[in-house]
Amino acid sequence: MSKVTPSMAKNQIKRSLLQVIDAHPNKAQKQQVWSYFDNKCAYCEIVIDPNSRKGHLDHLQAVKDGGTNEIYNFVLACNICNGDEKREMPWREFLVNKCQNLPNSMYIERLERIETWHQKSLISQLDANVVSQIAAIIETAQASFDNSIKQMRALRDSMTIN
Repeated sequence: MSKVTPSMAKNQIKRSLLQVIDAHPNKAQKQQVWSYFDNKCAYCEIVIDPNSRKGHLDHLQAVKDGGTNEIYNFVLACNICNGDEKREMPWREFLVNKCQNLPNSMYIERLERIETWHQKSLISQLDANVVSQIAAIIETAQASFDNSIKQMRALRDSMTIN
């Protein structure tokens, strides 16, 4: 097992608290994504067998870029689109590239389907007051953790001096 540093633990505190509000999709929610996209990749529309390992839930906006783990921030993507082609590319840019040799109507249809799904998001519509409260709760927990680290280090230092 790798060493867990205080900064890693502090980061985990933040992620754990955010999970209370923004948990990863459960099995039923994952099925909602599959159903909404009719078992087809949102980007290329290839049919994906739900029993295969070729279907992925792809974040439209990565969590590191301010996205959420709410189901409406995920689309169904095939392993080729999500794994080999899209990588770190923003989804709209990827969709444009993916549809460049197709009729514009197909691009518009895919875009509207994704946007309609994404607009159902509740978390992305949180008002500034709620977002501020979330940040304050996390900041308080992290400050308490920092204080605990200081106390533990002081205790350690007092033990080694004697």
